[in-house]
Amino acid sequence: MAPRPISIDQRVAKALSSPLRARALALIAAGVASPKAIADELGLDVRHVAYHVRVLRKLGCIELIETEQRRGAVEHIYRVVERAAEKN
Repeated sequence: MAPRPISIDQRVAKALSSPLRARALALIAAGVASPKAIADELGLDVRHVAYHVRVLRKLGCIELIETEQRRGAVEHIYRVVERAAEKN
């Protein structure tokens, strides 16, 4: 009997097609994170990371759970969406 093909959510496949999005998703999956925290961890510009975080959110892989005032700016805190993490 031939093995059953693996089904993957196309949103997750698109999210993981970028190495930066894959790394950001892994950091968010390790705990809640903001684009600033991810940028600091990876040594990248926060604007570049924020773009990829927006893509992850648009794809439904992460969700906004909190906003915090930080020195005149708003920091957005995200977590992985449970259904995206459980997809096969």
